Amino acid sequence: MKGLSYLALIVLATMGGHAFAMQEEGLIPLTDTELSAETGQALFNMSYIAPSASGNPQNDIGFYKVSMEAQLDLNANIRKFQLGCGGFKGVGCDIDIDNVSFTGIVPTREKAGGTDAGPVSDFTLINPFYDIAIKNPTNMATREVVGFRIGADSVWGMLSLGDPGSDPDSVSSHTGINSITGHLPTYIDNGNIPVKLCILGANATNTACTAGNGIDLGNATIKRNTPNQGDNFFDLTLNRASRAYLEGIRVRTQLLGFNVDLTSNLDQSLKFIHNITAGSDPNNNGKYDPGESVKNFGISFQGQDVRWNTNGQWLNAQKGWWMELPEGKIGDFTTRTVYAGLDALTGLTLSDLNQNQYPVDNCFGNLTFC
Repeated sequence: MKGLSYLALIVLATMGGHAFAMQEEGLIPLTDTELSAETGQALFNMSYIAPSASGNPQNDIGFYKVSMEAQLDLNANIRKFQLGCGGFKGVGCDIDIDNVSFTGIVPTREKAGGTDAGPVSDFTLINPFYDIAIKNPTNMATREVVGFRIGADSVWGMLSLGDPGSDPDSVSSHTGINSITGHLPTYIDNGNIPVKLCILGANATNTACTAGNGIDLGNATIKRNTPNQGDNFFDLTLNRASRAYLEGIRVRTQLLGFNVDLTSNLDQSLKFIHNITAGSDPNNNGKYDPGESVKNFGISFQGQDVRWNTNGQWLNAQKGWWMELPEGKIGDFTTRTVYAGLDALTGLTLSDLNQNQYPVDNCFGNLTFC
């Protein structure tokens, strides 16, 4: 207690010194013009977008935002992440994910060094904020809060989800995304699919191939912006989804020494997704450096559909709980062999492919799921 008393005396003495100095020197009044010309920096910023503001697509909703001009580092494990269960949508949850970990971009546990990388890394939020949407904000009689959101202008790190279990080729072995509601812009890059063409078979069965009538086409590859700019990017909007249907995946393979570009569709359980990488790490140092993050990350709840302003974009969020995820990469994977018939020359039909993804090992002490 004496230590606290001495500290209080020091603080009061310091404040008194400043007050005395201010009385001696006096304050200098500034006009509005002079005050607006001054510059400074604050940890917290407050802003307001009026319903009538230029670009606001909702003429009856205003937005109050409190943000930090700071970098927030987070390392966390969440065993069960559930939001929006039951309610007006009935049975199920808007968001239901098992075993979530927030870490830096580090090797996952199937790679060398992965077992120690997670706990010493951080998921980084740049300029985190809290946002409130108010309907009729200027009318005291009718104004109401219609939504709130927490997030960051940009993020860097890796989001790990679930576990592939003992049989990674089987959907039932996987845990992770049970349902999700939100916006998930995703691109596929550096994906490899071993393909065997079955002369006498079709429907992706291996009957004819095992009879010796198959042609090994090697690895079909999936790369971003290949063969054309914009290829293999998917702007997904999901509502309590457990599966995603990706239409128009561009796959490149070789036949008789020539490149053959196929258009494929993938019907995939979301449980096969075990990590989403947000940003890049060109220096391979496992930590955030300026310029490596990606924009847009937030979780919101709204009583009606609301379009939130994020980095100058008005992004729609549907009624209920909603996740706005930054552009994520699904890449650097090799699937099991796909057996296809002659119809594969006009396009592959893919379903529930194990992407060989593993979560980051992020264990602390006696924690088990991480």
